[in-house]
Amino acid sequence: MTIPRNRLKTLRALGQKKFREAQGLFVVEGVRVVREAAGADFEIVEALCTEEAASDTEVASLIAALQKRCPVWRVSARELDGIADTRNAQGIIAVLRRKPGVQIPLRTGGESLLVALDAVADPGNAGAIIRTCDWFGADGIVLGRNSVELFNPKVVRSTAGSIFHLPIMDAVDLPPFLTSARTAGYSIIVTDLQGNDDPDALPSLGRSVMVFGNEAWGVSDAVRSLADRRVKIPRFGKAESLNVTVAAGVLLASYRRRGNR
Repeated sequence: MTIPRNRLKTLRALGQKKFREAQGLFVVEGVRVVREAAGADFEIVEALCTEEAASDTEVASLIAALQKRCPVWRVSARELDGIADTRNAQGIIAVLRRKPGVQIPLRTGGESLLVALDAVADPGNAGAIIRTCDWFGADGIVLGRNSVELFNPKVVRSTAGSIFHLPIMDAVDLPPFLTSARTAGYSIIVTDLQGNDDPDALPSLGRSVMVFGNEAWGVSDAVRSLADRRVKIPRFGKAESLNVTVAAGVLLASYRRRGNR
């Protein structure tokens, strides 16, 4: 089907946060992520592909699956580039409806691992942390309200499909959430260059929230004041700081090595 001109204009506007929020929509790009979206519990509003992409066997199979759920528009490469955030969308994108009011229940027993981001501003970092959390089997992610928007195109792209694999709360006021988590029996763990806890020396923590802070100044004072553990990753070289995504990988790996499931 040929897409109407006015619809193209509407979809191009989704590159801006205010329009994504107003319409409750976001865009995913590329064969792999669109395929992940097709298998996820999200409403797919529509998809767009180029004639060249549709001639590929893998893409044609994906289009056939999408057509059972939504309209699939045929567009030119130029039209697709006007909507996609990159020039490497592989000729196919999909428009999804975001889920409003996602909640992550706090358990009062058993094991649970949640990850919270406090003012993590770089979309590539946020997306990579989501992907890392998926790898290490986190039960959910909480984005503080001063972090980058979850549906920022670069965040979505950097998750490599992991955005569809676990619940993610967006724009959360972290101190009240962390206070509720502590009341439910969760240990609050933050990364802190002035911390005294070694990640490999922590005891087994059955219910935990790991908080990773801003790339420049770390977690806020309000969040730090709620911490049960302030973890400092040992430094062996001369680097001034550690990328927040790497720090997340180090702590999550250490958490799993201690037998937490």
